[in-house]
Amino acid sequence: MGMLRIVLFVLSSLLLLSCSNSERTQPGMLHIESVDLFAGDAQKFKPFLGDMSGAVKVSYEGKKETIRAVVEVWENGVKTDIGQAFDTMTRASTNNRHYDGQFLISVRESDANNEASTRYVVTSAFADDSEQSSVRTELDAGRKHMARGLIQLHDSVQVSEGEQVAVWGMQATDENAMHVMDFSPERLKLAKWALIVKLSTVDGTEVEK
Repeated sequence: MGMLRIVLFVLSSLLLLSCSNSERTQPGMLHIESVDLFAGDAQKFKPFLGDMSGAVKVSYEGKKETIRAVVEVWENGVKTDIGQAFDTMTRASTNNRHYDGQFLISVRESDANNEASTRYVVTSAFADDSEQSSVRTELDAGRKHMARGLIQLHDSVQVSEGEQVAVWGMQATDENAMHVMDFSPERLKLAKWALIVKLSTVDGTEVEK
């Protein structure tokens, strides 16, 4: 089974668990809730997805056409790159548009790694009860990483339409120690290298800056 198929299969399983306890989203707000990706029987997928993996529940009701995921790369405390946006469409209803699904990400070292630099394979996916979509990209860290750790969302968050919110991340270093990390700019300034995923709601024609 290929990596993308594994990701989508895990997402489908998570959707079955989350449909019964979805929270009602305030109109005009994007609601994000953390998910234990490897809870229960899903633990068996950890060897395939890797330790640097995570998922969140995504709920929205409003006027925007798209849920957008953007990956930021931070190096030595400075945001150095913004990856290509990955979108999924919200669903049309009588008066508003809505979305109730999951976002999942898995980051693993590439088979093309060498002694001088670490390359990562980043697999991201959106899924709800109507559609599943995924994208796979590779990132070259530019140096050989010795250690890595997750940056996780621990509480549910809610943001207004058009506002970005950090939902998942990882940090890595070529040294023997790492700082305790969260999504605040103050902590990210301490990161040797970090990958941060942000979600937002946008109109279909909006271009990421």
